[in-house]
Amino acid sequence: MASTKPHHHKLSRKELKQPDEFQSFFENARDFILENLNQVIMSVVIVLVAAAVALGTFAWERHRDALAAHQFYAAMTALGEKDYKQAEHGFTQLAEKQPGLEVGRLSRLYLGLAYLRQNDLKQARDALVAYVAQGHNQLFTNLALANLALVYERLGEFGKAEHAYSQAAATPGPEQTYAELGAARMLLKQGKKEQAVKAYQRFLTDYPFSPQRENVLESLALLGAGAPSQVKLLESTAPIPQQAASPKASASPAAPK
Repeated sequence: MASTKPHHHKLSRKELKQPDEFQSFFENARDFILENLNQVIMSVVIVLVAAAVALGTFAWERHRDALAAHQFYAAMTALGEKDYKQAEHGFTQLAEKQPGLEVGRLSRLYLGLAYLRQNDLKQARDALVAYVAQGHNQLFTNLALANLALVYERLGEFGKAEHAYSQAAATPGPEQTYAELGAARMLLKQGKKEQAVKAYQRFLTDYPFSPQRENVLESLALLGAGAPSQVKLLESTAPIPQQAASPKASASPAAPK
């Protein structure tokens, strides 16, 4: 009968000297770190520095944006209060020091308006031209072009004024109708009567019920012309407003508020 006692293998002296796999891996890793300690430390330092720089940059950008917004608000307040020199100083600082921020770009537009309010036409022209060259917002570009056209008009440069008014009329914004009339007016000032008549008639076609309609019709009458036929047809077919139900109510003026 075979013996059931467990068989114990005696480790030889040679086998005892052989390291196991885990110990070998640990020692290899330790040796690698020791040999490349400087590189490992530098890698960790670079990661930490990059993180610190990113956090610092973010914090600085937030601080810079808040400071620029405060300066822009202060300059706008000065402009609204007609303190044009203070507004000019604030907008100039922002335009020069923060050209990459939206408030820095907008500062050129409002700097031009501050100069225009002081009748400093050449400085206003330069500021508005600079804004139009790098403006990204159509609404503000429309405003800048309309004011630039007004500057050229006051300088007596009617050809440039006509071009700027035409650009403003073609750019979506609050000054489109004003600019279209301005372009027609500049044509007349250059002696281009036929082109001016066509421009005024085109305005009536595009805006038949504009608040400026009567002024345009008067200008056409002085030029020996009238409203386009389609505008006359539109006027003849327009519904007649109904009379007020109470004669007394329609006769008495509204009380001032």
